[in-house]
Amino acid sequence: MSQDYDAVVIGSGLGGLTAGALLSHAGARVLVLERNASLGGAATTYHRGALTIEASLHETTPPDAPGDPKRELFELLGLEDEIQLIPVPTLHEVRWRGLGEPFQLPHGFDNIEAALGARFPEERDNIRALLTQVRRTLRIMDYGNPEHGAWWRIRNAAELPLDLWAALRDMRSSLSEVFERYLGDNEALKFALFPNLPYYTDDPDTFWWMGFATAQGSYMHSGGHYIRGGSQRLTDQLEATIREAGGEALTNSPATGIDLGPDGAVAGVRYRQGEDGPEVTVATENAFSNAAPHVLQDLLPKAVRASLMKPYEGRRLSISLMSATLGLDKPAAEFGIASYSTVLFPDWMERLSDFKHCAPLLAADPGERLPAMCVVNYGQIDSGLAEGGLHTLNMVCADRLENWEGLDSDAYRARRDAWLDALIARIDAEWPGIAGAVKARTMSTARTMHEHLNTPGGAIYGFAMVPPKEFPRKAPGTAETPVEGLWISSAYTMGGGFSGAIGGGIAAARAAMGGKLGDMGAL
Repeated sequence: MSQDYDAVVIGSGLGGLTAGALLSHAGARVLVLERNASLGGAATTYHRGALTIEASLHETTPPDAPGDPKRELFELLGLEDEIQLIPVPTLHEVRWRGLGEPFQLPHGFDNIEAALGARFPEERDNIRALLTQVRRTLRIMDYGNPEHGAWWRIRNAAELPLDLWAALRDMRSSLSEVFERYLGDNEALKFALFPNLPYYTDDPDTFWWMGFATAQGSYMHSGGHYIRGGSQRLTDQLEATIREAGGEALTNSPATGIDLGPDGAVAGVRYRQGEDGPEVTVATENAFSNAAPHVLQDLLPKAVRASLMKPYEGRRLSISLMSATLGLDKPAAEFGIASYSTVLFPDWMERLSDFKHCAPLLAADPGERLPAMCVVNYGQIDSGLAEGGLHTLNMVCADRLENWEGLDSDAYRARRDAWLDALIARIDAEWPGIAGAVKARTMSTARTMHEHLNTPGGAIYGFAMVPPKEFPRKAPGTAETPVEGLWISSAYTMGGGFSGAIGGGIAAARAAMGGKLGDMGAL
C-alpha cells in the first residue's frame, strides 16, 4: 500500500503536533503516526474511573511571556479563542524547617523582590542584584519580539550593553555558582526562590544558569497558567487543525522505518497498523520526528545512523519524574492546602544542592528519608478537572529510570505502591486528615515515562540543561539533521518542557519551509 503525503510526523507529542499543525495551516497534507492508543504523548489528560489525571502540565507561561514560542503558534492557528489559560495565584509555597513559617512566592519581579525582602530583610541588596541579573538575561530574549516598536527599542537601547553583559558573564555558569555569588550560604533564601527545581533538573550544581534565568525567569515575569480542562485541550486543537486541512492522525500505528532515495534524501516512511497489522509505506519527501534522536536512528538505514547522532555526542539526558495523582472526596483546601503549588522539603535536606540525593531514594523501598516533592492542588483554580465528585491532587518527585530497572512486574508494583503509601503519609503528616479523603490513586514512575513516551532513560525534558564547557558558537539545539528532508521536532530540538517542545515543533516547521511558516512552497 502506498499513499502520498507532503509530510509525515512520527510521534504525536507537542513538538510533532505543533510541526504538523503549522504545516497543515500552510496547506500541506500531513500524516501523524502515533504508537500509543491516544495522541499527545505527555500532553494528555485522561480518566481512571472517576479520577481525572493530568499527565504532565501543572502550569506554563502565557504566550505573551518574553521569548515564549506559544505566542507565534497561538496567533498563527487562532488558538487564543480555543484555549483558555487560567492564571495561577502565586508561583509556589515552600515548606522547610529552615524557613520557619511557610513562604509564598508571588509572580512579578517587583512583587518577588518585596516578598523576599520582607522575609529576608538583611538580604535586600543581594536579592535585588540577583533579580536584576535574571531580568537582564530575560530581556535579551525579548529584543526580537516583533510586537515591540521603535519607541520600545529606543527606550531600552541604553540598557542593551548591560543586558548583553549579564548574559555573557554567566553563559558558562551553573545555578549554584550564581546563587553562591549573590546569596552566599543563605540556603533558606535559595529554597524560597527556587524550590520547584525538579521541573528542570535535580542538581543545581550542574544546572545551567541560563536555563534558570530564561525558563524560571519567564514564570517570575509573567506568572504561571494552566490550560483549563487539561493539556489534552491543546493536543485536540492541534489534531483538529491537521484533520481540517485534509491530514490524518493514526493511533496504534508505530513507525517501522524511514526510506531514503538514491540521493540520500527522505523518500518514504513505513509504519505498522496495529500489533499484527500489515506494514504500510507512505511516499513523502519530508519526515518530522517527535522521537528522541536515540530512537529515531533505529528507523534509518545503518549507514546514516552515526552521522545523525554525531551532534549529540556527550550530551546528557534530562531527569525523569515520579507523578502520583489522588482523587479526594473533599477539596484539598479543607485540609489546609492553601496554594496551587506547594513544595515540601524533608528535614534531612540542609542545602539546595542536596536535591541530587532525592531521586536515588526511589531505588529502594521507602525508608527514613523521603524525597522533596511538589504538591499541586488543582482545586485552587478553575482547572476544569474536578469531575465525578473527586478533587484532583498531584504529587511529583524527581526520578531516574535506573531506580526501577531489574524489577519483575510484581516487585515493581510492590515498590511503586509502597512509595505511594509513603508519599500519602507524608502529606497527611503535613495536612492531617487528608489521607482519609483519598478515594482513588495512581502513580507513574520513570519506568512509566520510558514505556509510554518511548524516551531513553525515561527523560522527559530532552537533554539536560548543563553549562557549556566552552562559549557556545551557536544555539544548543537544531531541527536539522544530516538527512535531507528529516527534521527533529521535539524537546530534543530547543529544550524541554511545555514551551520547549512547542518551540522545537515551530523550529522544525520553519526550517522545512525555508523560514516562512505560512508558505508551503519550500517543501
